Amino acid sequence: MKRLINLQPPRISAVLLALLPFLLVFFVYVSYSSERLAANPNDKLLPAISSFGAAIERMAFEPSKRSGELLWWVDTASSLRRLSIGVGISAVIGLVIGIGLGALPLLGVGLSPFVASLSLIPPMAVLPILFICFGLGELSRWC
Repeated sequence: MKRLINLQPPRISAVLLALLPFLLVFFVYVSYSSERLAANPNDKLLPAISSFGAAIERMAFEPSKRSGELLWWVDTASSLRRLSIGVGISAVIGLVIGIGLGALPLLGVGLSPFVASLSLIPPMAVLPILFICFGLGELSRWC
């Protein structure tokens, strides 16, 4: 008899087990959405699945009346550009500080305790401080 810790499901069972939580969330969403929409047809908290399809069709495949662009793709390109700029800046700063801390003992002695204590702060705790400092405008998107 195999122990439970050594039991490996067949590939098809593994795929079905991986899909199970997604299907469960989908069915729960659909049931609660239909309940809320039956009580209030204008409810925007849990919209119907069909409204998702309509919104995707409108944003991705129909040109904007104002600019003539496909908004889904323009917004996605803008977000990816901002994300790559932020990751690039963070990578350069981390690389410069990391190489400096590892290569120069004097710098390592001075900054290692600060970096070690700073690394204990969860990034999500820093976000409200950044929002207060930079606001929610264009500067916060670049910083």
